Formats: sequence, C-alpha cells, structure tokens
Amino acid sequence: MKNNRIYTLALGALCFISCESKKTEQVEGPKEYSVVTIQPQKTEISVEYPATLEGEQTVEIRSKIDGYIEEVYVQEGTIVTKGQPLFKIDANSFLQDVNNKNAAVLAAEANLETASIQTQRTKALADKKIVNTFELTAAKNIERTKRAELSQAKADLSAAKSKLAFTNIVSPINGIVGSLPYKIGSLVSSTSETALTTVANTKQVYAYFSLSQQQLNSFLNQYSGNQVKDKFKNMPEVSLIMADGETYTIKGKIETLSGVLNAGTGSANFKAVFANPQGKLWSGASATIAIPAQFAEAILVPKKAVFELQGKYFVFKKDEQNIARNTEIEIMNTATEKEYVVTKGIYAGNTIITDGLGSLKDGMKIKPLRSSK
Repeated sequence: MKNNRIYTLALGALCFISCESKKTEQVEGPKEYSVVTIQPQKTEISVEYPATLEGEQTVEIRSKIDGYIEEVYVQEGTIVTKGQPLFKIDANSFLQDVNNKNAAVLAAEANLETASIQTQRTKALADKKIVNTFELTAAKNIERTKRAELSQAKADLSAAKSKLAFTNIVSPINGIVGSLPYKIGSLVSSTSETALTTVANTKQVYAYFSLSQQQLNSFLNQYSGNQVKDKFKNMPEVSLIMADGETYTIKGKIETLSGVLNAGTGSANFKAVFANPQGKLWSGASATIAIPAQFAEAILVPKKAVFELQGKYFVFKKDEQNIARNTEIEIMNTATEKEYVVTKGIYAGNTIITDGLGSLKDGMKIKPLRSSK
C-alpha cells in the first residue's frame, strides 16, 4: 500500500514537470534569428581567373647533331644575350669530315681543269677536221660531268662545315636560361626528347586565362565598343596575384582573344600582358588574373550566411510563414571581403537567415529579427 502511494506521487510529479516544460516552450515560442532581405546593389569587385605565365619568347635549345657535350658555358638562371655560347659538342669527327670534303673539292677542281683542257684540245683538232665531232661532244660531256662533281663536292663541304658549326650552340635570343638536364660528357642527338635547355625572354610576360562560352558574352558585354578590338581598348587594367598570394605591383592589360573556341573545353583564351623589368615573373609559373568588374544590380549575400556541403553552397531562406528553408545557391568565383555574389538560388526580395546556422534545420519555424549585413 505504501509503495503504491509512492508510485502515484512520482507519476504525478513527472506529469507536472512535463506539463510545465510544454508551457515553457509555448511561452518561449520560436527562437529568434537575425535575417536580412536581399536587395540588388551596385558594386565593383574583382573577378578572378586562374592563369598560366609565359615569357614573350620561350625557345627550346636542341642539338642538330649527335655527339658528346664537351663544354657547358652557362648555369641555370643565367641571363644571356643573342649569340652567346651555351654548349660545345665534341667536334673532332666533324672537323675530320670537313677536311675530307675539302680535299674532295680540290680533287674535283683538278679533274674539271683537266677535262676543260681536253675539251679545248679536242675542239682545236675538230676545227682542223683531224677528229670527228663525236669526240668533241664526248669531251664536252666529260667536262660537264666533272663540273657537276665539283658542285657536289662543294655542297658536301658546305654541309660538313654546317655540322661543324652546330658543335657550337649559341643562344638565339636575349633571355634567361632554364634547367640544364644534360651535363658534360652526356650524349645528345637531334632526336632527343628532352631539350638541352630553354631560353626565355621575360621582359614582358603573357598571362593566359580562359572563359567558358557562357561567360564570354557577359564578360565582353560589360565594355563599350562594336568590335572586340574596341572593347579591349575600354577594358580596365588588370592585376596579377602570384602563387604565394602576393599581388604583382605592375598592372597589365588584356590584349587578345583567340578567334576560335577550344573544341575540347568550349572555352575562349585571353592574353594579358605584364611588364617584367625586375624579372619577378617566371615563364611557366601559375598565377591568378584579377579583373575589376562593375555590377549594376548584384545580389550580395553575407559570407556568414553561407555554408558549404560537398562542394555546394547553401543558405537558409525564410518563407512567408517564417519557416527556414535550406536553399542551394550558385556564387561567382569572386567575392568582396564580407559578401559573395550570387548568380542563382537567391533573388531580390528574398529573406535569408544570417546568424546561428548551426542550430537551424530545414523546415524549422523561426522568429525573424531584422539586422544589417
């Protein structure tokens, strides 16, 4: 009997606590969350695109002959001028070939001289009717043959001298020497897959970047001009952000657009030009092009209101019943310090939740609290 009374009291206490908890929830109501209503704004931001840097001239240095490297006159990173020696290939066999071909020319000249004398003698005899015209024709043909042999010998000598000259490899341009994969004693050939080195002229550096076919028209339409060349004149100067995050001090200018879209990617290739007087930019490096862009009616969303999930971006949008709705958005590959530029998912007049996203769930009722961005 006593135990039943205790059980009844405990049950009553639990019921009381439960009822009080429900009353408390009813009194408290939905939780407050800061919200903001999106309105289009005029803004200027930098749109960024990945870019690859190339010197205005980048030349691969290759051997035109087969042989062993005898001398390497430069080091990696050396600044060289046009005509400056870079490598020396062992020239002994090529020098011998030149000597042999030179001897062949001297022999051919002697044979031609003998044939010419014989032709003159035969002609004199033919004029006196001592020999017939057949012998004169034969003598002339022999002279022609010896003349052709001399021409061939001179051509062979010229080719041998060219090969000998190829043993001295010089820089074709002013620039900076790249890596040196071959050392003294290495065997190189005209068919080697790897170049001896590269020489890059980087007084001006080209930054190449791409825009998709969908981005191309909207990008060009920002600038006045009937033709593309006119639009380039009206484009602002662009900045270059290097791989370490540092912004290059000298601004560049977009100069060209490829006339044909890439068949594989459907993208258009642009070229921006940057002066490089101090050699801080390297051919082959990666960087980012930052292009100033003006938007008359940009949809800006606070970064704190956006969360990422599996590579996609979401916000909580409040509907008319104050229900939080998980909404996917698309953003541009650029942003201000505090805001993203949204291209899809959120539009003018929509209200989004800006704080407390960690405690929100899709379909949850909230009490909106107006706030600034």
